Amino acid sequence: MSRIAIYDPPGCCSTGVCDPGLSDQMTQFATAIDTLMKSGHDVARFNMGTQPGAFVENSTVKSALDSDGLDCLPLVLLDDKIVSKGAYLNRSELGQKVGIEITATPGSSDCTPTTDNKIDETSCCG
Repeated sequence: MSRIAIYDPPGCCSTGVCDPGLSDQMTQFATAIDTLMKSGHDVARFNMGTQPGAFVENSTVKSALDSDGLDCLPLVLLDDKIVSKGAYLNRSELGQKVGIEITATPGSSDCTPTTDNKIDETSCCG
């Protein structure tokens, strides 16, 4: 099975609650990633603000940063090859880029309130 790696720009959280302008895009992307992980795919996610070493240790990521700066983030790599850069993709777009159909998973964590208005406390939003 292929390895998917996501390199996020610096920020407090990959779900978008900290930036309302990107919240919907980031939430959709996070939900798609969660679905991939729950279905057994090898997915790793790195945030520049909390894991800067991951960005310099990967030569593909370092090269993209050297040539494009932070505008290349987020980067999505499939087996260490860039398949997307500079945008958070929705479930369909991400699935097309990595060659996997990503179906919706009921109850996926997306930092939206539950029916009792509580946020999933296992996420960075809690």
